[in-house]
Amino acid sequence: MREIQNLDNKAQKKKSPAKTGSSKGSVSVSYKVFFLVSLLFLVIPVIIFCLGYLRPLIGFTLAVCFAGMTFIAFLDCMKDPDGKLLDKRDTVIEIPVRYLVMFAVCAVLVSLITGVGEYVFTLQDHPYRRAILRDLVNYDWPVIYNYNTQTNPEVIKVFGIVSGERAFSYYFVYWLPAAVIGKLLGFEAANAALFIWNSIGVFLGFVAMCAINKRCSAAMPFLYVFFAGLDVIPNIVHFFNGYRSWLWLEGWVPGISYVANFTELANVFNQIVPCFLIMALLLMSHSMRSAGLVGGVLFAYSPWAVFGLLPIIAGLALRKEMRGKTAKQNILNILTPVNIVSAILLLVLFGSYYMSNSGAVSFRGFTWTFYNRPLLFIPAYLLFIVIEVVPFALILYRTNRKDPVFIAVLITLCLVPLYRVSEMNDFSMRGSMPGLFVLCIMLSGYISSMFQPGNEPKDKKGWAKSAAVTLFAILMMFPAAVNLFVIAGSTITGDESNKEKIGSFGNIRDPYYAKTIEEQFFAPDYRNKFFYRYLAKEDQVKAK
Repeated sequence: MREIQNLDNKAQKKKSPAKTGSSKGSVSVSYKVFFLVSLLFLVIPVIIFCLGYLRPLIGFTLAVCFAGMTFIAFLDCMKDPDGKLLDKRDTVIEIPVRYLVMFAVCAVLVSLITGVGEYVFTLQDHPYRRAILRDLVNYDWPVIYNYNTQTNPEVIKVFGIVSGERAFSYYFVYWLPAAVIGKLLGFEAANAALFIWNSIGVFLGFVAMCAINKRCSAAMPFLYVFFAGLDVIPNIVHFFNGYRSWLWLEGWVPGISYVANFTELANVFNQIVPCFLIMALLLMSHSMRSAGLVGGVLFAYSPWAVFGLLPIIAGLALRKEMRGKTAKQNILNILTPVNIVSAILLLVLFGSYYMSNSGAVSFRGFTWTFYNRPLLFIPAYLLFIVIEVVPFALILYRTNRKDPVFIAVLITLCLVPLYRVSEMNDFSMRGSMPGLFVLCIMLSGYISSMFQPGNEPKDKKGWAKSAAVTLFAILMMFPAAVNLFVIAGSTITGDESNKEKIGSFGNIRDPYYAKTIEEQFFAPDYRNKFFYRYLAKEDQVKAK
């Protein structure tokens, strides 16, 4: 990774050699430090999960293992594929102070506007998010619910039973640092801690985008927030003819959807923020020796996203700068103890936990099998790819056509829609996140370089392409603009928020949510599942 250059006019007039110290008005951060801070942000919640959810000996052992692997990855991150130390001049992130201030302010605003902490009007998924944090604060770990705590007769009617236990089952580790604060200082403190934690994750993502693209630009936070496909086109069509297959802004094709960054940030921040940072760290890495830990930790945050991550990992391994001088060295870089141990531990630990609620994935199969007329899937699929993938391929192909990661991303995004898991197709929405984030980072670099002084188009063709890319960047803002209008307008007018519609999964206020909670967040017969029989805190499980 090369030093980031300040892109003001003075920097363009005079190109100075890379320095390890800070230039005037800039802050130099070692990649080693940034890597450690980012990896700790991702691993600390996993360590808390081990210490809080597992039997003491198992939990302590796994916590030490993850801490040890993080330390080894930290020591190794400054080495090239052949194990040689990199030149310090190539591992410095130098960012102008004004950009750091802008990134910090933008990170806080992103967390605020997308509803983290529920300080503004929030979108549809926040009742679940707020209830998760509240229950992690108020319940002992592992969280076990008893149906006899439900007081709403309509909720009891939906469940059909008044007694019995269910274990909480969801990918919730993102909330754990805030939940620890909440257990000490109360729920509102947990909410504030979650807001701060999320803002840190977004800020790290901004800095990583600069490091990858080797320049600082307002395009980084802009794309982080507004990146999306051309969903505006099918939504305009729906506005004029109201075709029945339209479900929501990004759900205009039956059974398939790629979700805009803002929509993800406003609904599943627990998945998108760590996923984006993981993809950035992988793109910044100098070898494959820690890819198993960096990429594998995504399984703790978003299991379906891992399916979209694996082909990108393969593409990363094929990059020229990631390969050693010999085939043997390349194999050894992949089969490191950190990669092997982290992959096994994360798979066993979180795989067994997720499988305690196998009913959450009972709705699955090839996407076309859910169409009344399967052949109609073909034009629907092709239209979807044209709207969601082709524009990025056209814009980025010339500069990235030889990058195996770029090719892997395009192939993955074309394959993900072919399979469906859940009624809303979580596999499509989450499996596409890694690939879409890579395109987001690449596009931010392309747009920032396009507006760099000295890169103005030289002919009509160049001006036409610049105009087309600018128009595309404006049109992709459509999903975020609609959601921002709803959030800002509802906040200003004082509309009632839905944030407390659930309250707690242990005592649900609105029966509308009861069925979804039972299907997606409750694990029945949990005592007979591997995780609770052999890994989870034994006294806590038996006590219920």
